This record gives sequence, C-alpha cells and structure tokens, in this order.
Amino acid sequence: MLPSTAGTRSPLFALAATAAFVLVFIFGFLAWQSPAKLSFPTTGSTHVEMTINNAAPTSINEIIRQLFAPLKIGPAQPEFAIEDGTKFTLPENPLYTKKLGKEVLVLDLDTRPLASTEDYLKGEYDWRKIGHVSGGVFNHYTYALIHGYDYKLVHAKNFEDRNPTWIKPSALANQLKQGNYKFIVFLDADATFRFLHLPIEWMLNYWKINEKHAITMAKDPWDAKEPQYNSDRFNRTLTNTGFMVVQDTPATQPLLKAWHECPDDTRYQNCSQWKKPKFHEQSAFGDFVRYDFEENIKELECAEANGFPGVEISHCEGKFIRHYWFDKTLIKKDFRENMMQAITLPIQRLFAENTGGVIEEQKENKIVG
Repeated sequence: MLPSTAGTRSPLFALAATAAFVLVFIFGFLAWQSPAKLSFPTTGSTHVEMTINNAAPTSINEIIRQLFAPLKIGPAQPEFAIEDGTKFTLPENPLYTKKLGKEVLVLDLDTRPLASTEDYLKGEYDWRKIGHVSGGVFNHYTYALIHGYDYKLVHAKNFEDRNPTWIKPSALANQLKQGNYKFIVFLDADATFRFLHLPIEWMLNYWKINEKHAITMAKDPWDAKEPQYNSDRFNRTLTNTGFMVVQDTPATQPLLKAWHECPDDTRYQNCSQWKKPKFHEQSAFGDFVRYDFEENIKELECAEANGFPGVEISHCEGKFIRHYWFDKTLIKKDFRENMMQAITLPIQRLFAENTGGVIEEQKENKIVG
C-alpha cells in the first residue's frame, strides 16, 4: 500500500527525486550503450563501478541500496504481507531486533565458472543469455548488497573421488572460522531469495532459530505413494542442502567436521557409499550426521524454504526461499521481477504524488486560444 499522496511536496519528495536521479542515470547509461552489448570495466574485487567519459564513478552497490530502500522490511517488523494478500506474523519476543550487517555472510560455492564469464572478459554482457548459475549468483549478491551483509563466491577445487557437492562442509567450516561470522546463509546456484527486500533476520525470527541451532535446512518433498524417494535409511525425510543457515555455535565445527569426514568411514561406517551416488552429501547428512546432532539442527517444512510454484507434493512452493530443481530458467524470472518492482516503485510514486508537476489537469477538452 502506498502512503498518502496529499500535497505535492510530501516527505517522499526527496526519496522520489533521488530515485528519479538514479533511474535517469541507469536508463541514460543503457541508452548511451549499444542495446545488445554493454561493456563494463574488469575489476578484481566485488565492488563494481560504472564510468562514463571519465566522470566520477557511481557505485552499483549504492544504486541497488537506493532502489530497495523504500521496500525493505525491518528485522522485527511484526507482520509481512505479500501481493496475494497473505500475511505472515512474527512470534512474540523476536530474538533478532537489530540488523546483523557484516555478521552475516551470504555464500555461493561452485567448482564451475560462471556461464557469463567468457563474454564478460571480452567486454560484452547480455542479460538474455546468462546461464542459470549467474542468475542465482546475481540474486544472492544483490540480496547481500541490499541488507549490508558480506558476500563471497568461493570457487573450490573439484574432488577426485567424490561428487563436487561435497565441497559444502569444509567451505562452510573455513568461512565461519576465517570471517568470524555469526551466520552463513548458503544457497545453491539454483536457489533464490523470493523476496529480496525481506532480511534474513526477519526469517530467523519467523522460524524461531535460536542460539543452539548450528544448522537450519528445509525438508525435501515427500510423497506417501513413493516413500522410498527423499528418505534416509530410517524412512525419515531428507533435508535439502540447497539452502542452509549455519550459525557459529559450540556444536557447529564438530558437526561440519563429522559431515566432511563422513565418506572416509572414520566416524560412520558405510558413509562412503554416498561419495558419488545421489544425493551425495545430502544423503550422508540425513543417514548419519543429523542423528548425532539432533538438538543442534532446525528442520523447516519443505513449503518454507524449498521448491517453487506448482510443486504440489508437501506444498513445496518456496514460501521464502525457492529452489528450482528442474526448470532453472525461472531463476532469472524471479530476479527480474524483484528488480522491476524496485525500479518502478519510485516511478509510480512520482505520478502518485505529481512530483514536479508531471500531471496536468485538462479541465476542458478543447483547443485553447
């Protein structure tokens, strides 16, 4: 719902004017460049700057923050409503009432190069052609920018004797140690934040994640007609490692170590069976690790943080986190919709408030003079 539009110079005037400037800059830049190919300077850091004719650089980080500022939700905002009218309410006495900022790391892990890297190195970029991996990374990085979290993409070496997904436990353990983070939020390349303006602190409150929870994951879909799928050796539903919230607790490093060493059969006999067969590290976690760390693991229902719209089994429709196991092209669609909401809201407010007199009333439909 929009604020009141009474008066053409409401408190939103400055915000609208700022957003208008940002939009003029963006669209002016896009118009100035060739429509199909946009060239950006190559940089070794995650701080990307766009420059025009040696003018003062404008940080893309600041542009993103400005665009999403009007949409952001507070960490302990009691209620969150979405476009279909659904309302989500926080429990009483939420644990996280302030922004965690750099205490949170949004983490990507991969052994593959980004699909758009080759074009980028040639000085070319085409949104329509980027692969799903880049689409997911764009979503995750943008989310971190909006909320002031740290972000890293760790490009890990492949294992020789096991599936590449086994990079997760060691990378999580190392990043937790090296960065002194309170939380690491990890997503697979085909998983996305459904609402870029909703902070992880709010979700931690909603899910009631407390100081004992070393790791949080959502369950996989489970169908009584085919109970053998997505179940561990005790017929318990597996949790999906495509989205994880890892918290620095006394139990976290022992848990990650046990998980990392699981396929070596040091602590868990026959865990080596999951070196390569599906679901690799996920099956090992479900079959063995979680039974030693039950009280330190938070399992979310599949509907909360797994799946995507149209999945009927277990209502896995990605309420807050979406995981596109199959149609990965939808990742870009999710990102595009989030970005267009942020870009067009300031434009809508300009018209709603008649900022700068963009709307003129024609009282009579006749040619004047």
